[in-house]
Amino acid sequence: MPVPEEKTRFETMFGWMTDGGADYNKLKVRYYAPDYRGVHACTSIKKGETILYVPKHEIITLEMAMDSPIGAQMAARNFRQRLISPKHSFLATYIMQERRKETTPFDKYIDILPKAFDNFPIFYTQDERTWLEGSPFQDQISEKIRDIQ
Repeated sequence: MPVPEEKTRFETMFGWMTDGGADYNKLKVRYYAPDYRGVHACTSIKKGETILYVPKHEIITLEMAMDSPIGAQMAARNFRQRLISPKHSFLATYIMQERRKETTPFDKYIDILPKAFDNFPIFYTQDERTWLEGSPFQDQISEKIRDIQ
Protein backbone atom coordinates (compact mmCIF):
# COMPACT_ATOMS: atom_id res chain seq x y z
CA MET A 1 0.00 0.00 0.00
CA PRO A 2 1.48 3.38 -0.93
CA VAL A 3 2.65 5.70 1.77
CA PRO A 4 0.67 8.90 1.00
CA GLU A 5 3.45 11.35 1.96
CA GLU A 6 5.98 9.49 -0.18
CA LYS A 7 3.56 9.27 -3.10
CA THR A 8 2.91 13.01 -2.89
CA ARG A 9 6.66 13.74 -2.95
CA PHE A 10 7.05 11.53 -6.04
CA GLU A 11 4.11 13.18 -7.81
CA THR A 12 5.76 16.57 -7.16
CA MET A 13 9.02 15.29 -8.64
CA PHE A 14 7.22 13.79 -11.65
CA GLY A 15 5.57 17.16 -12.30
CA TRP A 16 9.00 18.85 -12.19
CA MET A 17 10.39 16.22 -14.56
CA THR A 18 7.51 16.57 -17.03
CA ASP A 19 7.69 20.37 -16.95
CA GLY A 20 11.42 20.08 -17.71
CA GLY A 21 10.90 17.81 -20.73
CA ALA A 22 11.33 14.32 -19.28
CA ASP A 23 9.36 11.43 -20.77
CA TYR A 24 8.64 8.33 -18.72
CA ASN A 25 5.12 7.44 -19.88
CA LYS A 26 5.97 3.74 -20.20
CA LEU A 27 6.95 3.48 -16.53
CA LYS A 28 5.21 3.52 -13.18
CA VAL A 29 6.39 3.48 -9.58
CA ARG A 30 5.11 0.92 -7.12
CA TYR A 31 5.34 1.67 -3.42
CA TYR A 32 6.06 -1.36 -1.24
CA ALA A 33 6.84 0.28 2.11
CA PRO A 34 8.30 3.58 3.31
CA ASP A 35 11.51 4.24 1.34
CA TYR A 36 11.05 0.97 -0.56
CA ARG A 37 9.71 1.29 -4.08
CA GLY A 38 10.35 0.00 -7.57
CA VAL A 39 10.00 1.11 -11.17
CA HIS A 40 7.93 -1.12 -13.46
CA ALA A 41 6.91 -1.07 -17.10
CA CYS A 42 3.26 -0.14 -17.50
CA THR A 43 3.05 -1.09 -21.20
CA SER A 44 4.79 -3.34 -23.68
CA ILE A 45 8.23 -2.14 -24.67
CA LYS A 46 9.65 -2.83 -28.09
CA LYS A 47 13.31 -3.55 -28.77
CA GLY A 48 15.24 -0.30 -29.21
CA GLU A 49 12.40 1.84 -27.86
CA THR A 50 13.20 4.68 -25.47
CA ILE A 51 11.54 4.00 -22.13
CA LEU A 52 12.98 6.92 -20.17
CA TYR A 53 14.23 10.29 -21.34
CA VAL A 54 15.56 12.84 -18.87
CA PRO A 55 17.07 16.07 -20.22
CA LYS A 56 20.59 16.84 -19.05
CA HIS A 57 19.50 19.90 -17.05
CA GLU A 58 17.52 17.55 -14.79
CA ILE A 59 20.47 15.21 -14.14
CA ILE A 60 23.12 15.51 -11.44
CA THR A 61 26.31 14.67 -13.31
CA LEU A 62 29.74 13.59 -12.13
CA GLU A 63 31.17 16.74 -13.72
CA MET A 64 28.86 18.91 -11.61
CA ALA A 65 29.89 17.02 -8.50
CA MET A 66 33.59 17.34 -9.26
CA ASP A 67 33.27 21.07 -10.01
CA SER A 68 31.43 21.76 -6.73
CA PRO A 69 33.38 23.40 -3.89
CA ILE A 70 33.88 20.17 -1.95
CA GLY A 71 34.32 18.09 -5.10
CA ALA A 72 37.12 20.38 -6.24
CA GLN A 73 38.79 20.02 -2.84
CA MET A 74 38.46 16.22 -3.03
CA ALA A 75 39.99 16.22 -6.52
CA ALA A 76 42.83 18.54 -5.46
CA ARG A 77 43.70 16.15 -2.63
CA ASN A 78 43.64 13.19 -5.03
CA PHE A 79 40.78 11.43 -3.22
CA ARG A 80 39.89 9.57 -6.44
CA GLN A 81 42.91 7.32 -5.92
CA ARG A 82 42.03 6.58 -2.28
CA LEU A 83 38.28 5.98 -2.53
CA ILE A 84 36.78 2.57 -3.23
CA SER A 85 33.98 4.10 -5.27
CA PRO A 86 35.12 7.60 -6.23
CA LYS A 87 32.27 8.42 -8.62
CA HIS A 88 29.64 7.53 -6.02
CA SER A 89 31.56 9.45 -3.36
CA PHE A 90 31.69 12.62 -5.47
CA LEU A 91 27.98 12.35 -6.34
CA ALA A 92 26.96 11.65 -2.73
CA THR A 93 29.01 14.63 -1.55
CA TYR A 94 27.35 16.85 -4.16
CA ILE A 95 23.88 15.73 -3.07
CA MET A 96 24.76 16.46 0.56
CA GLN A 97 25.87 19.97 -0.46
CA GLU A 98 22.66 20.55 -2.41
CA ARG A 99 20.53 19.17 0.43
CA ARG A 100 21.89 21.86 2.78
CA LYS A 101 20.97 24.73 0.44
CA GLU A 102 17.76 26.62 0.94
CA THR A 103 16.94 26.23 -2.77
CA THR A 104 18.42 24.01 -5.45
CA PRO A 105 17.27 23.07 -8.96
CA PHE A 106 17.24 19.47 -7.74
CA ASP A 107 15.12 19.91 -4.61
CA LYS A 108 12.24 17.80 -5.99
CA TYR A 109 14.65 14.92 -6.64
CA ILE A 110 16.50 15.30 -3.35
CA ASP A 111 13.16 15.24 -1.51
CA ILE A 112 12.41 11.68 -2.70
CA LEU A 113 15.74 10.24 -1.53
CA PRO A 114 15.55 7.93 1.47
CA LYS A 115 15.91 9.58 4.86
CA ALA A 116 17.58 6.49 6.35
CA PHE A 117 19.56 3.61 4.92
CA ASP A 118 18.83 0.84 7.38
CA ASN A 119 18.13 -1.53 4.47
CA PHE A 120 21.84 -1.42 3.50
CA PRO A 121 23.72 -4.44 4.83
CA ILE A 122 26.46 -2.27 6.34
CA PHE A 123 23.82 -1.02 8.82
CA TYR A 124 22.39 -4.47 9.64
CA THR A 125 22.50 -5.74 13.17
CA GLN A 126 24.77 -8.68 13.93
CA ASP A 127 21.74 -10.98 13.79
CA GLU A 128 20.58 -9.59 10.43
CA ARG A 129 24.06 -10.09 8.97
CA THR A 130 23.62 -13.84 9.43
CA TRP A 131 21.11 -13.65 6.55
CA LEU A 132 24.10 -13.05 4.28
CA GLU A 133 25.97 -16.23 5.22
CA GLY A 134 27.54 -17.68 2.10
CA SER A 135 27.35 -14.36 0.26
CA PRO A 136 30.57 -12.96 -1.20
CA PHE A 137 29.54 -9.60 0.24
CA GLN A 138 29.67 -10.76 3.84
CA ASP A 139 33.46 -10.28 4.10
CA GLN A 140 33.28 -6.90 2.35
CA ILE A 141 30.57 -5.71 4.72
CA SER A 142 32.53 -6.85 7.76
CA GLU A 143 35.58 -4.98 6.44
CA LYS A 144 33.54 -1.79 5.91
CA ILE A 145 32.10 -2.02 9.42
CA ARG A 146 35.63 -2.32 10.85
CA ASP A 147 36.69 0.73 8.81
CA ILE A 148 33.95 2.96 10.20
CA GLN A 149 34.29 1.89 13.84
